[in-house]
Amino acid sequence: MLHRTALLSAMTFALLLGACSNKDDANTDDATAQASAEAQAAQEAPVEADKPQPKLDVWQYVGPLLAGSYSGACLRMPDARKLDGTISIGADGKVSASDLNVDFRSSKLASLIRHHEAQGHYRTIATLSIDDTKAGLLSLVSDGSGKENTVSLAREDVGLICSEVKGSEKLNAQPLYLAVAKLIEGKKQSVGCLDTKNLLTKRDTDISVENGVIKVGDDKFDMKTAVSEGFIFSDDGSTLSLSVVMPEERTINVSYDGAGKLVSVMAHHKQESTHFCSIKS
Repeated sequence: MLHRTALLSAMTFALLLGACSNKDDANTDDATAQASAEAQAAQEAPVEADKPQPKLDVWQYVGPLLAGSYSGACLRMPDARKLDGTISIGADGKVSASDLNVDFRSSKLASLIRHHEAQGHYRTIATLSIDDTKAGLLSLVSDGSGKENTVSLAREDVGLICSEVKGSEKLNAQPLYLAVAKLIEGKKQSVGCLDTKNLLTKRDTDISVENGVIKVGDDKFDMKTAVSEGFIFSDDGSTLSLSVVMPEERTINVSYDGAGKLVSVMAHHKQESTHFCSIKS
């Protein structure tokens, strides 16, 4: 079940990145669809119900990018009152704004996306959610143009939405993959990759990440040249999905489990699937 969750997270996140980069990745070819079904069926081995699955400490990776005090022209909800306000994000994950306090160390989902805009600057969006209800939602946008920096905090129907925010440059200052580099770099793992031209053939392939370059066999994806990149922690840190959109419409999605072990790799060139890999059963 964990492997299926990781695959679905990767697919969902790939669609988000595709939207940011103005690429139409919604039409997946038949080979990928069939390969996805086969990979999921192969990976759904029973897991002992009483054995807890490892989870990543989400805040350890996103906290350093978000911690800070952000002030701006704000709108208080639900009464829509305008005021000058501040949302403070602590290094311990506790976020406050006036009488609103939420602890985001226990976030069920954390998503960060960085995109190179047509105007030449980068724009980064971070979103954290406590759970699937309204227990807590945090959003921070850092725009390299300096014109669209925003921050918002909400719990239930109470919240604060601020624009013209100062001090969010740290979030947008460097490629996002660096935030999870210590988790993904320096590892080599052999996985089974389907031949996208012949789905009956599966080959053992080495996957590694070194100095920002994802290597899938002999193919390389240099994240330093990405048009869009991002990662999403889901299921309370049980899965991590890293997605990168390269120049010339090359896309790669790499998923890890809560122990930091590689689960799956999917790559496309335009609308054609080039890699579909999963852990060997």
